[in-house]
Amino acid sequence: MKTRWLLASVAVIALLGGVADARQWEPAPQMAALDYSQISHIKPNGQVAFLWWIVPEIFMSNPNNQSLLNVLSHYVVLGVVQGRPNPNGGLAFDPVPTLQITDQASHSYSPLPENMLPADVNQALTAVQNLSRQTPVAPLTQGMHWFVYQADTIHSCTAGRMSVALAGETYSFETPIPGCAK
Repeated sequence: MKTRWLLASVAVIALLGGVADARQWEPAPQMAALDYSQISHIKPNGQVAFLWWIVPEIFMSNPNNQSLLNVLSHYVVLGVVQGRPNPNGGLAFDPVPTLQITDQASHSYSPLPENMLPADVNQALTAVQNLSRQTPVAPLTQGMHWFVYQADTIHSCTAGRMSVALAGETYSFETPIPGCAK
């Protein structure tokens, strides 16, 4: 039984290997932003938590993605997955509760209901979901839950903080994030 758990833990670490790779030397601003916008946490009990704040700075500005950048500049888009190793070496996904986020002044924001998302936000969320399936964290996106917040005080390139409480932990993103124009 211990061997199975050990093998499953190794598989989860390998699964997150694309997230926890070597430190980049002089990363491009988009790569610095991407690295900072992802939090992966493997807890001592084997449970895995992965949070991904989709910030506009991870995308290069061009006419093809301007509507996506506009949405990401006005809304907080957060992908969250949690799970634990299963005996087959994969990850068994756990349900993710509806999460609130808080800003640096402890103001809480609730996610917008999916059926109430404006059309441009819904389109941007679909694009983000499709893009995330083409990244090194693609296996995690199978169990990822997406949340959209209209958080007027949280911006990736303005001084502040965004915190997310999940499963007894509080995960924080300090802003401005790396990759913001100076």
